[in-house]
Amino acid sequence: MKINYLNISLLLVLLFLVSACESDEVGPTETEIDTESSSSITDGYVLFSYIGDSTTHLIDSLGVDVKTWSSEYTSSGGSYLSENNTLLRMAKSPLVNNSSFATGGLVAGRIEELDDDSQVIWSIERTSDEATFHHDFKQIDDTTIIALTWQLREYNNSDYWNEVVVIIDKTDNAVLWEWSAMDDGNIVPNNTNKADYLHFNSVDYKDGNILISSRGQNTLYVVNKDSKSITQTITASGALSGQHDATFLDNGNLLVFNNEAGTNTSAVLEITLTDEVVWSYSNTFYSDHISGAQRLESGHTLICSGVEGRFIEVTEQTMRFGILRHKLQIKSLKFLKCVRTLVIS
Repeated sequence: MKINYLNISLLLVLLFLVSACESDEVGPTETEIDTESSSSITDGYVLFSYIGDSTTHLIDSLGVDVKTWSSEYTSSGGSYLSENNTLLRMAKSPLVNNSSFATGGLVAGRIEELDDDSQVIWSIERTSDEATFHHDFKQIDDTTIIALTWQLREYNNSDYWNEVVVIIDKTDNAVLWEWSAMDDGNIVPNNTNKADYLHFNSVDYKDGNILISSRGQNTLYVVNKDSKSITQTITASGALSGQHDATFLDNGNLLVFNNEAGTNTSAVLEITLTDEVVWSYSNTFYSDHISGAQRLESGHTLICSGVEGRFIEVTEQTMRFGILRHKLQIKSLKFLKCVRTLVIS
């Protein structure tokens, strides 16, 4: 089966993703499809994984697995298909259980690439106080990835989790570039902040610019790779709260899942670089953490309400037709991210 991207911009996706929750019970126990206007649903597949499970799923529009990948490591961050149809995933290394970041949401420590038979064809681990992978990464090209790492740093006589974004060459796992929130971004804690004061939870890359979501600051940062300067600070005019999975859109805007848009309410927002909300969708879905959204080539938006285990596809007009809804009821097990609608060619 040859699979191609409909859209290669996320998780994450749906990223997206914060508090890990493990259970022995995995897999969907109930699937509900709204077929009122199924012809409006974008043709393709959805890739997703569960926090604390070692299997990644590719499902069709009926919620049926068409392919799965298995790993010896459980999922703890973004998962993506490469343009070569390999699976890139963030996984939890056992070494992080005794690290300084053991209590962190979606601490991972490992990124790996699996072939069609679930064999590991590339991997990298970062599990030290200097660099521990967490939450999200993206593939820039065939040999390069960008990823989030935590770094233990002392500041004003207290320990904090500095965020360091790294670009890595997959051919030799060398760090090609890095950006420190404290040193390059001058985003430093105050004496009322907790140790994980930034809590970056997604990263995206486009044309030399890097988009970072900071749940701790309710802010999106756009960083220029060459100058290492923060060129835009986005808050949706103060509306962002606990957001996840910020991505660049082809039209130059940003898409983000705003977890705490209101009381028991989440929303998906499209925001300009001048911080103006130009499109939003909110209905009955609510997820106080994890979750994400992706703009499809059809113009529709795919939403993953992670805590509910629910996928929703909506049109640009935000009408409630063309909705694909899967309710996957899993005891004490949270969705990590649903990402990348795909199509057979």
